Amino acid sequence: MNSRSPELSPIDDPAALSGAWLAARVEEDPAWLGLGDGMPAFERTVVHARPDQFAVILFHPADGVRHIVEVQLGAADIDQVDRAVRHLEEESSLLPLIPHRAAVAAERIPDDVLAAAWQARVPVDVVALQVEPSGELTTVHGEARPSPVPDGPAVTGP
Repeated sequence: MNSRSPELSPIDDPAALSGAWLAARVEEDPAWLGLGDGMPAFERTVVHARPDQFAVILFHPADGVRHIVEVQLGAADIDQVDRAVRHLEEESSLLPLIPHRAAVAAERIPDDVLAAAWQARVPVDVVALQVEPSGELTTVHGEARPSPVPDGPAVTGP
């Protein structure tokens, strides 16, 4: 499988960034979020009541992991981490034999959200969405908490 950089159509005005625009870009090229190894397959978008929030479910055929990504424009918040964990638990109960990972993605990741992601009862990845001056989007990944090792020591916070 060859690797390529995501090609997203830029927005003319970064202030015009919307949840619908972002959801369409993720559906076109889910590799843009940079989660997992290889090329993920887009499964579906979960629409929320707020237009600046949605979740996407991605599947990585190469490693067999499903990613539940809670996306929100603006700053991430603790509720977003909680939604990601709830979505992960729901999806895991539907497909218990497939490994799942949760992630939150937002334009700004405050320290309290990083702490909540680290301390969540399941591993939660963190992705910062950045709008470049050109209007193109890039992602920056925070340090993900490692998955717990079976029969190993408990994972503690930073």
